[in-house]
Amino acid sequence: MTEKKRAESLPLEFKLVSADDVPLTYAIEIQEYPESEAASLKNLIFRQNAAPELFLGCYLRKDDNQDSPSSFHPSSNSTNTPLELVGYIVSTLVSGDHLTHSSMSSHDPSGDAVCIHSVCVSSAFQRRGIATRLLREYLQHLQGLNNNAHGSKRLKRVLLIAHEHTTGLYAGVGFVLIGKSSVEHGPDPWFEMVYTLEH
Repeated sequence: MTEKKRAESLPLEFKLVSADDVPLTYAIEIQEYPESEAASLKNLIFRQNAAPELFLGCYLRKDDNQDSPSSFHPSSNSTNTPLELVGYIVSTLVSGDHLTHSSMSSHDPSGDAVCIHSVCVSSAFQRRGIATRLLREYLQHLQGLNNNAHGSKRLKRVLLIAHEHTTGLYAGVGFVLIGKSSVEHGPDPWFEMVYTLEH
């Protein structure tokens, strides 16, 4: 059996998820998250509509890739080169220094903090470093939004909650552990983490 290609050697593209591709993210969401934690299609549609600039997809170019499952669902926004959505990060804006159940279920257009709801990679592409690369691309994307703000309100921080066994992934790209979160979603406890953006 050949070794699976790592993220750095895969032909990946990172771009905003279109409204047409939201159902593709939902298919990954319900595959990778327990039912008690997975977002509904309605929630994902809301988040893409409310903050499309905060919904980043990781797509695999199919032209020169031989390391992919046979069940391929092409991106609806692909052009000449077929693309397969293999992961995504979706967020909304919130106000304040900490996440609450209320802030995580809404979008505050005037908020100065990014609330990450999902960091998800399809199971067929896990354990290749894609989540780490996706997170780094996302943080660079957010910094780019700040750099292009032209005097308007800038984003100050990125907040998320994670289960204890995944906190190392986020710490590896610069997130700092705040502590146990007050948010209850599913049976297991959550831990809040923060990444401070440059101003």
